[in-house]
Amino acid sequence: MKPTTSTPNAQALRSFPVASIATGLIAVAAVAAAVGLVLAGGVYEPLPGLADPGPLVTWGTPMSRVLTDIAAIATVGLLLSATALAPSGKDGVLSQVGRRDAIRAARIAIIWALLATAQLFFQLAMILGVPLSEALDPAVVSTYANELDITRALLFMAVLAVVVTVGAVTAATTGATGSWLVVAVVAAALPGLAGHSSALGDHELATTAGVTHMVSAVLWVGGLLALTMHALRRDVPLKRPLQRFSVIALTALILLAVSGLANAYTRVDGLEQLLTTGYGQVTMMKVGLIIGLAVIGFLLRQRVIPSLDSLSRAQVFVRLAAIELTIMAIAIGLGVSLASSPYPREEQLLPSYGESLLGFPYPPPPTIESVVFGFRPDPLFFTASLIAAALYVIGYIRIRRAGITWPVMRLVSWLGGVGVIIWTTSSGISVYSQVSVGLHMTQHMVMTMLAPILLVMGAPATLALRAIKPARGNERGPREWLVWLLHSPITRVLTNPFYVFFVYVIGLYGLYMTPLFGWLMGSHIGHVAMQTHFILSGYLFYWVLIGIDPRPRPLPYWGRLLMLLLALAVHGFFAVAMMMGTTPMAVEWYGVVRPEWVTDPLADTLLGGQITWGLGEIPALIVLIAIAVQWSRSDDREAKRKDRQADRDGNQELEDYNAYLQSLSGPRG
Repeated sequence: MKPTTSTPNAQALRSFPVASIATGLIAVAAVAAAVGLVLAGGVYEPLPGLADPGPLVTWGTPMSRVLTDIAAIATVGLLLSATALAPSGKDGVLSQVGRRDAIRAARIAIIWALLATAQLFFQLAMILGVPLSEALDPAVVSTYANELDITRALLFMAVLAVVVTVGAVTAATTGATGSWLVVAVVAAALPGLAGHSSALGDHELATTAGVTHMVSAVLWVGGLLALTMHALRRDVPLKRPLQRFSVIALTALILLAVSGLANAYTRVDGLEQLLTTGYGQVTMMKVGLIIGLAVIGFLLRQRVIPSLDSLSRAQVFVRLAAIELTIMAIAIGLGVSLASSPYPREEQLLPSYGESLLGFPYPPPPTIESVVFGFRPDPLFFTASLIAAALYVIGYIRIRRAGITWPVMRLVSWLGGVGVIIWTTSSGISVYSQVSVGLHMTQHMVMTMLAPILLVMGAPATLALRAIKPARGNERGPREWLVWLLHSPITRVLTNPFYVFFVYVIGLYGLYMTPLFGWLMGSHIGHVAMQTHFILSGYLFYWVLIGIDPRPRPLPYWGRLLMLLLALAVHGFFAVAMMMGTTPMAVEWYGVVRPEWVTDPLADTLLGGQITWGLGEIPALIVLIAIAVQWSRSDDREAKRKDRQADRDGNQELEDYNAYLQSLSGPRG
């Protein structure tokens, strides 16, 4: 579609003030939030005997969140446009349009940071039950802002928004804007980590659903907002960007629907409350809006995008996009009202303080059946594992249909690694690891030493490079982004042997020999971060040692062997230090969440050291054999290469070497 201003309609589109879009979205979302608060019971009601922050704080808190969310959406949308939607230059250099999007994102990100800070003060006043003027007191801020989950999340959000501002201004490539896009999405998702009390039950599911919901929303709404802006300005051809965005939108729609249902499940006691309570009725309104968005998205994909080369179809897109954005703004406002209203679900009263921290009753004494075959799925890791397995199988089927051979054992290895992760995060061991140091170390050793070996041997990057088709022209599709990642400075740092050794091995001491371990166990997000670290650090370590996928600077085989032996030694010293300890490990957590069958915390810690010592030998032996086999095959390939070369040139290399030796033994003048 070529830019044109030859008709009055085109003139109208271009002259339409783009800032009015954001203003209109804010107005619609604010009205929807107010209506939702009235329906869901979140309006201001002074209650005798309770701290009263006043109507300014009660109404200002959700409204400040509306403003913050829309600023986050606009920032993410513009960065998404600069990274993947707007046309890019050669080798991923930002085009003029992409560069302007990055600058716009930087400007909005600084506003986002200010709004997140303002929301922090409103939230602080709301939680403490004090007027806003008291919440602005430096003494109050310094005392409480970093102690409450939601205010801490908003503080980190504001800091990351400032980082995005600086990064977006200096970005010159799609790789750079893609990196800042990831940071912006993480910042937008942070409040979702603090939006659910463990006393309501299903805390892991609620947290995962909340984060997924926010990530999906900012990508979908932000991307559509950016594309609508470009449609009004008519500064880029829309057909290809919309085709790429339709995949993002479809994925976001599915994730929004699933995460929304999960959120509703964790906040009501039964389906009847979706119809009999104000909270449930507002939830059903959001469900209806998502269905409406799905219908509009279907119309865009089937009837508008294929014929966007004409100006009339561009006008149709703008009208449908305006309707879709309006519906999205209403959904955002209703979502804010739900987050600011009391939940129908009653809190679970557990027998002890430790069980309240866990969010579930203490498990019975461990048995082989309960530890190995128990099942309590972790929503995040269980879902991510299933997706990883499905994507690998799809790639395997695709390349086999294309006539490309792929070893079946790599498929088996990948699925085995995924299965190990599911077992360590969703079986009985995942429950017992939260109350026993010994069983935690069992989970840790299997998760960080066995699962990564199987995953690395599956060679997922190589499979993806063969299964995904290249993008058109200067576009960066999934395959081009993967190639960029494999050769990027980030990967060069992450696969540096010194960095990998430090994170994988030395990090054990920093985690378990300091209060960090107990602190991370004390929150769901800390627990997830720790398990993610185990998996990723193990994957990087074994990728460097036995990885099949390409990496920037492969380590020679003798270096890999040396690195393995050093890791084994340092790991052994760590196990010995645990077994020789005289105080229980992480008593600030395991001393509180202590079931009756853990009679001796010190013995439990010593058991952890013994498990660390014993289980560390088996993966090391597997890797040692793998290195030896790869080294032998490498020597065989090199010998065959030299034989083929000798057949082609009559063994010229050997003749040249003999001549060189003869010249060295000749007479010297």
